[in-house]
Amino acid sequence: MASHIPKFASFRPKPKGVPEPPAERPSRDRPSPKPREGRSDRATSSRALEVLDTKSGIVQSKLYFSDRRGDPDVLRYGTLNRSDVPAYRRIGHGYVLGLSLDQKIDRERSSQNNIYITPATRQRPGRLLTGKHAPKQDTRMLRVVISDGKQHIDQGDDFIPVSSDRKRKRNSSEDIEGETLALDYRGIERNIKQALDLDTQYDSDNEDVSSVSESTRKNSELVRHTRESPQDVKAWLNFIEHQEVMLAVDRSELNENLRQRLADVRIPIYDEALKKVRPEDHTILYTGLLREARRSWNGVKVSSKFAEVLRKHPASHELWLMYLDFVQSNFKDFKYESCRDIFLHCLQSFPEAARGANKGITLHVVIRMTAMVHGAGYRELALAIWQAILEFQVIDRPATETNEARSLIDFEQYWETETPRVGDVGANGWRTPASEDHVPKAAALRSRDTSSSIFEDFQVRETEAIRALRYPGRTTDEVGEDDAFHTIFFTDVKEYLKLIPVSTPSTLIVEAFLCFCGLPPLPRIAEHQRTWWNDPFLSHVSDPACAESFTDKQADLLTNSIDRNFSCDSTSMQTTIDHLFECSFSTKPVRLSTDFVRRVLKLVATKCASDEIFGEYLLAFESRHYPADVVKTAKQLLKARPTSQRLYHAYGLVELRRDKLHKANQVFSMALSMGGVGSHENMLLLHSWVWAALLSDDAEQALWRLVFHTGKISTKQDGSIRPSNDMLQTARVTLSDVCEKALLREDYPTAVLGTSLIALLVYLSTSENTEASLAVHRGLSQWFTSHNLSTSPYAELNAQATARFLTYHASKAAIVKPATIRLAMEPLIALFPNNTKLLTLYAANEARFAIDDRVRGIMHHNALQSSDATSVAGWSFAIHYETLRGDVAASTSHSIRALYKRATNQDSSGAHSPILWTSYLRFELSQLQLESARTTNKKPGKDGLRHTWESRMREAKTRLKETVYAGWRSVPWCKDFIFLAFTDAKGVFDEQELWKVYSAMQEKELRIYVELV
Repeated sequence: MASHIPKFASFRPKPKGVPEPPAERPSRDRPSPKPREGRSDRATSSRALEVLDTKSGIVQSKLYFSDRRGDPDVLRYGTLNRSDVPAYRRIGHGYVLGLSLDQKIDRERSSQNNIYITPATRQRPGRLLTGKHAPKQDTRMLRVVISDGKQHIDQGDDFIPVSSDRKRKRNSSEDIEGETLALDYRGIERNIKQALDLDTQYDSDNEDVSSVSESTRKNSELVRHTRESPQDVKAWLNFIEHQEVMLAVDRSELNENLRQRLADVRIPIYDEALKKVRPEDHTILYTGLLREARRSWNGVKVSSKFAEVLRKHPASHELWLMYLDFVQSNFKDFKYESCRDIFLHCLQSFPEAARGANKGITLHVVIRMTAMVHGAGYRELALAIWQAILEFQVIDRPATETNEARSLIDFEQYWETETPRVGDVGANGWRTPASEDHVPKAAALRSRDTSSSIFEDFQVRETEAIRALRYPGRTTDEVGEDDAFHTIFFTDVKEYLKLIPVSTPSTLIVEAFLCFCGLPPLPRIAEHQRTWWNDPFLSHVSDPACAESFTDKQADLLTNSIDRNFSCDSTSMQTTIDHLFECSFSTKPVRLSTDFVRRVLKLVATKCASDEIFGEYLLAFESRHYPADVVKTAKQLLKARPTSQRLYHAYGLVELRRDKLHKANQVFSMALSMGGVGSHENMLLLHSWVWAALLSDDAEQALWRLVFHTGKISTKQDGSIRPSNDMLQTARVTLSDVCEKALLREDYPTAVLGTSLIALLVYLSTSENTEASLAVHRGLSQWFTSHNLSTSPYAELNAQATARFLTYHASKAAIVKPATIRLAMEPLIALFPNNTKLLTLYAANEARFAIDDRVRGIMHHNALQSSDATSVAGWSFAIHYETLRGDVAASTSHSIRALYKRATNQDSSGAHSPILWTSYLRFELSQLQLESARTTNKKPGKDGLRHTWESRMREAKTRLKETVYAGWRSVPWCKDFIFLAFTDAKGVFDEQELWKVYSAMQEKELRIYVELV
């Protein structure tokens, strides 16, 4: 029967293992015989060497093996399993295996958990009481924690403990919650000196231990989430983001080495996530992977990885923009021609379907490319590309795509004839003959001045050439005829005309040109505006005059503080037509004349008369630069479109800016009667009509205008008569109905205007009840939050309306509570941390409380919390505010310099911003000038000794020079920045260093007009 029983392989006896050879030396547990007396020291030394002699035979051991999978306990516990770490083996008389023979274990200080090593031969320690010097102990101050003496008894227990202090032996498997095990030499944690007294503890220990344990616990949870839901990309991203917390447990910020270590940790996690998540989520993971790879890998490996990823995802504009950022900012490999070819390759490689679906992406790349070309010094080519795009795609665009090929042939003939183009005098469009062919006369460039030094002459002649050769040249020009880059032919711009779809809206193309020029965007709400104008590669000096305007007699401490805080280098906000009429429209970033921009805007507004927004923009531009001609331009536009309420509204703002209040009120009243109640145009007119009365210090008239919102007040009311309660209630119901209908049809700008009018109605009719008015704005904010629009441009528009109302209240009310403004602004700044308008009001309100320093606190808590999330405008405001604080408010050059370093750090959004680096350089230059002014009459030290002021001067010069080099490494395409080494910062460079800078500019293929021999 036994023969029928199956024999499984698992039942077979295991083969006997190879017997291990017997030990060649006696066990340490067996007592060794006593050495004979009189044995020489040589014998003792020889015996010790025999014990430590390496055996000739190698025995196979299972204690060491090759681990290719890693330790799972690291993911489970966040560290090694200390129970698996073997204890150190002791040999001899206190010697430690692996240490030299001159080191032994200190038996007096060592314990079960700690081992102290001491020299094997040492002097006999002195006696404690008779010694000359008392022992010094390196201990920290302790505080005594007195126990409450109460014994907490759990009612669910079946027994009452006799004593809570009784010690008991615990099993190693017990899990005591809330108790931290003692550290020993087998652990991997930091060596922490534990207090000997159990009733004492360090003040910082509890916080450190709790933060570490909380981070470890959360890390374990995130690991579990990735295992339970491997396709959840959000779980992987949370796990990757948490690695920074794990690495910076006891650090406020990570330095460059730690960030590189963090990148080395994150890259394998990204690779593992890419294997698990769905293909449609690969783009966001590749974006993070390539961001970390730029910090950890070399440039060749990063370029290869970019090429591999873009082949898989050719339609991802996020990856393309990341690649362009890398190519444009890589100082080691940057060359102008190769960088421009990569931009063109990007435009050509982007799928045609994707270009048509998202036309803003193509234009964004064109803006970036032309800005790079302009920054490298090839200004004529950059401007010619935009002239060709505006002529062909906006002014006289082809009717259909089938006519595009024929139109290109005709456009080539027009371009080669060198007739006036858009922006030139007499230009009427490429299909219309020019009214006049006026060729501007350029002054001749000066020749070499032999009396000056070579670099002084270079700086003067190069600056003159930059100023003179701004516009595309013609073949008949005498100035610049020897410059091969001055004259632009059709073949230079043809490729860019083919890459922009014919169906691209004219407003989008014109707005792209405005972004290239560094001008404000069109007064409308569009998602691409935030992307384009917040791009650090496109940052320009902003308009400091965009603050809320008040008359001189209305200005007070708050409004003056607002103007001071608003005058920063870069701003960020949602542009409205009211803000547009307060902007300065500076054209200095691209060195274009206001006449050129005016002719472009006027031709576009004339050819595209159906788009009223171009006429509004033109009137705002002329109102700033040509106030004598703006009324004539407004009448010409209204003659072409006599029923346009938006143009009438812009004309009313023109008269308001010219201090023609009566004329502006007539325009607003007449235009209101043309349309029905509830339309966006009508609400815009009513809003400006009411604010015109408020800014003229006539609150009663503003209240009557809110009641008679049709534009016609039935009777002339004086300041002593107020509308009745019924009239006020009717007006509020009407405005509320307008807001509700606007929200239903998703007309959010109209809803914001209606909410602002309701808030003013409540404020003026309730004896300036600020809280009730703010509650109206908060109601709309809550509606946006409930519909996932809390950070949308429309919510930001409502936040700006709240700030405008509070600014008016603070400037007019007799008593202003700073807490009211503070509590209203803080949640809005948390949603929009980079909005300069909100930050300006908050800083102006807190100017009287410099000791509390709430502005710096809210900036670091919100705006500067994440370096990559902070826009250039956020950094610019923080630096500008820190500069305004002064030494009295604990603001020094060191704190300002620290902000500049954070703003231009490699991981910051301002790392490749020319405006921030230029501002940083000018700051260091100002510090050098201050040091130089302090040491005007001082003499250098004698006998080679250097005074303190000499060291400060040397440090200031070194900082300025380092800033020039660091900035150029970050913005290698920007000729204007590095040219500062020949102009403003030339005092810290010697001639040899300037030759190196000049050679490097040639190597990067930057445009240089004057060649040095």
